[in-house]
Amino acid sequence: MKTFVRRILMELGFSIDESCLGDESSFQADRTQDKGFDFLTVSVLEEDQFTIENIRLKTENFYHNLIESRNGIGGIDKNLSLLILLKVNSKEVPIDINSLIFDVEEDPYTFKKYVLTFTYDQESLLVSMFNKSGMDATKFLYKILNDVEYFSAFKSNQTNENALIYNLVSKLFVKLPYLSIENQNREINLVSKDILSAFSEEDRKTWDALMELKDSDGTDPEINKILSCLGVEGVE
Repeated sequence: MKTFVRRILMELGFSIDESCLGDESSFQADRTQDKGFDFLTVSVLEEDQFTIENIRLKTENFYHNLIESRNGIGGIDKNLSLLILLKVNSKEVPIDINSLIFDVEEDPYTFKKYVLTFTYDQESLLVSMFNKSGMDATKFLYKILNDVEYFSAFKSNQTNENALIYNLVSKLFVKLPYLSIENQNREINLVSKDILSAFSEEDRKTWDALMELKDSDGTDPEINKILSCLGVEGVE
């Protein structure tokens, strides 16, 4: 999971530092180009390591190491986030773990904190599907997120692989603040432009005429007006 999240962040323009935190299960991701000013610490924990004492100790160490290694960056202390990748034994997270997750995420000090839970089966399935897809990590995630079959399985509380993968992918969009549906809308707009650019001049005129009908007063146009745009004689 750590490797997959690292790949997502690299695709989103983050630089990765594996050594500054002094923790083999963690890495630092920074983005300071193109108006970005984001500093995300990513740490992997097993369920039995997820204790308040361990979280406090790691958080203090991460904060100290970051401030020391990036002391020339003004305002960094106000832009720190921590993503804990928590590997749990079951998708049904115990009440005490859920309670601690809430406490960690609500803690306002040093880092803005996020906790992403996942099981071994979910991680294995995600990696396997991604490797077979041949896609960029972000495009792969958007594809899963917008897949009707996966969503349906998840929504109806099924226990198959479709539901498992959708559960994890949807949580990635919630817990990883740099992934957003807005990005997907942008991709859709780009695809729409590609489609329109393939139209012939005559087809484009027809398309524009249909769009003008729709936009003229905000209501659906009459069928005869649509047929007229398409060059078809109206019907009685």
